[in-house]
Amino acid sequence: MNDDVNALDDFDKREFTSPSGRRHDVFRLGAGPAVIVIHEVPGITPLVAAFAQRVAERGMTAVLPDLFGTPGRGITNGYVVASLARACVSREFTVLATNRTSPVIEYLRALAAHEQHECGGPGVGAPDIECVSP
Repeated sequence: MNDDVNALDDFDKREFTSPSGRRHDVFRLGAGPAVIVIHEVPGITPLVAAFAQRVAERGMTAVLPDLFGTPGRGITNGYVVASLARACVSREFTVLATNRTSPVIEYLRALAAHEQHECGGPGVGAPDIECVSP
């Protein structure tokens, strides 16, 4: 298994509950405007954690909501298949892009508003991938 149990050691782990009561752990690192890093299937892998560390190194607060999976667990075929059964990420992004809502979208919007209040800055966003590449 490709686990890196230390991948999230530098992150602060908190629980965030949306106004509707949806709860997820959230890993945070850095200081400055918030950038929410939304993981893909299977979850927050060591590669996702490394990406978030690069975001934080560039003067932003990396915010990783744990939407499903096992934080820090590496990618294996079995793990990906099991995670796919729990989430349909493309459906959620389609809902977000068309300005509709779902429980996950409501949660992410509430988290973004919370993080913008916590971190300040012009808003919450995502960096240009070239800005954070190694």
